[in-house]
Amino acid sequence: MRTLQGVRALGVLTPAIALASLVAACQEPTAERIVARAARAMAGSGRIEDVKTLRVTMVYPDHEYPVVTEIARPNRMRTRGGSNVVVFDGQRGAFLERPPAADGTPQGPELIEPKYVKDFELDIAFLFPAFFDHPSEYLGHETVEGVDAHKLRVVLPLGIRTTYFVDAESYLPIKVTADVTIDGTEYHPGRIFRDYQDQGGLKYPRAVKYWWTADKVETAVVELVEVNVPLGEDRFTIPAGIK
Repeated sequence: MRTLQGVRALGVLTPAIALASLVAACQEPTAERIVARAARAMAGSGRIEDVKTLRVTMVYPDHEYPVVTEIARPNRMRTRGGSNVVVFDGQRGAFLERPPAADGTPQGPELIEPKYVKDFELDIAFLFPAFFDHPSEYLGHETVEGVDAHKLRVVLPLGIRTTYFVDAESYLPIKVTADVTIDGTEYHPGRIFRDYQDQGGLKYPRAVKYWWTADKVETAVVELVEVNVPLGEDRFTIPAGIK
């Protein structure tokens, strides 16, 4: 009588082994699977698709005032910081309010140069994962902050490349970096997210390490996150006549 080992050696169980291999292959990480797991991790029992707007209040060490940013997914934003109010309507950016110039001259509303407008998309991507709203590419694993993480590449509609690092265990984003070129100079700003807590049904970090250049890293505190705040279209509209 043949032993079980002998049967295996003859290949009789090959179909079962092949099925097991197929199941394992189906569980290989893909961008779609990582995004779906991240959505469940951040939204819990809710759905990430149901998050339509966010209002995030942050305190930065180099600002004397809180910065309040309102986002309407996928790509509209309004930010108030001190006497400055800027808005991005998905295509154009503008100053709506500004403090007087150094010589006291009033500064009225003004459009922002087109070459800088893409930075608004990056601001949104730093506050809410772009892979929920734009296509992503799976780039494999990397250790970040001592944690095994999945890497996802997202190219924003206006061209900035971002790379997200998603904790392979919790599936919460732990880091994002970007490749930005301004006036011919390349920059690699980024964010590291810490201390996730429930904020209105959405898990969101309470501390954010941030940098524009690697030699200056600061930490901002997230004071408040408001989910699905009623935000009218006028919040993201650039008034006619602004030049």
